[in-house]
Amino acid sequence: MKLNLITFASSLASRESVFTDHSELLDAITEKYEVRYIFPEELDHDSLPEGATMVFVGSGGVEEMVKAHIDRLPPYVVLIADGLKNSLAASLEILSWMRLNDRQGRVLHGPTDFILQGIDDYACAQDAVSRLHGKRVGVIGKPSGWLIASNVTYGAMSERWGIEMVDIPLDEVVRGYEATGDDEVQEITDRFINQAIGVKEPPREEVVKAMRLYRSVKGIVDKYCLDAFTLNCFDLIPTTRTTGCVALALLNQEGIPAGCEGDEQTLLTMLAVQATTGEMTFMANPSKILDNAAHEMVFAHCTIAPAMTDRYIVRDHYESLSGVAVEGIFDPMDVTVVKCGGREMGRYFISKARLLECTSNPNMCRTQLHLRLDQPLDYFLERSIGNHHVIVRGDHKQRLETALRMLGAVATS
Repeated sequence: MKLNLITFASSLASRESVFTDHSELLDAITEKYEVRYIFPEELDHDSLPEGATMVFVGSGGVEEMVKAHIDRLPPYVVLIADGLKNSLAASLEILSWMRLNDRQGRVLHGPTDFILQGIDDYACAQDAVSRLHGKRVGVIGKPSGWLIASNVTYGAMSERWGIEMVDIPLDEVVRGYEATGDDEVQEITDRFINQAIGVKEPPREEVVKAMRLYRSVKGIVDKYCLDAFTLNCFDLIPTTRTTGCVALALLNQEGIPAGCEGDEQTLLTMLAVQATTGEMTFMANPSKILDNAAHEMVFAHCTIAPAMTDRYIVRDHYESLSGVAVEGIFDPMDVTVVKCGGREMGRYFISKARLLECTSNPNMCRTQLHLRLDQPLDYFLERSIGNHHVIVRGDHKQRLETALRMLGAVATS
């Protein structure tokens, strides 16, 4: 992996002495990365160098120098300091000045292994953030009426994330659904049913209808060149007499983050998680707290990518008792719960968690995950960022936190 280190050192020190004085850390970095050292006078006035870019603080006395070049540094400034030559003290002063001037960043300091792991995390996060630029995100139909706190400001998302939000009429989905014949989806219907470990409520003809809707939504994704989308699925039920759960499940499986109910904030969280981890995500309702002291609660929803599960059952949709939904079943594992939200996606919550079991409460959505979170559950009851949250397999807390900070969000307090 390539790494650009913008290197600041006192005018009293030669360039050669910077490499000599900090040889232990710099040698370890160059063993792992293809490093390009850039000194302040070599910075381009108009653009940043390509690839992961961080600041190496080589000594004290560079505070004014960094301040003078701040507009040529990355939006999120990672200051690497090994503590030698007063580099840590200088870094702390720089960080303090940055915060006074609304610049995001942090100091990366500690044992060499800790610094190297931090560089990995920040390099991957920078790569994830850069991948978001230019993405087209569809909002198919208006957000559901009950989502009174889950929309975003389109202009802010263009400025902060570099994405384009595209409004698409729900009527286009209906027209595509009506134009798709049953015979066009027989093969994919068979595959979906045969790969499940069971079918509980819906007859085959209901699965066929759900697959016709999937074909329609997929056609819209292709037509508008969407990289992600959210669908007001509930408003489709009266006109199509089916549900969007399978369409969303399969498109998530195909690498297109697809969210429910027109929830813009949760969809963008799904997109950021996918860009950072490369993993599929599960959008779910926080449904029931089981044990406040042990941080145990159930998250549930009616759609999940089959490939994300260990096994799945074909079900009907919980709220409407119609259409087709997916009951995902998992073995115990580590997961991460995350949500970024606010009109400008300026706040986030992240917690590592342990999936203990999958429950089957008849009064909840079909896929039900009983989790034990690392973080106290007071967050959900006092300062939750909307309703839906996102769950991803594995422990990605550090990397996701880094990426969301680089996108300008701060942890909810």
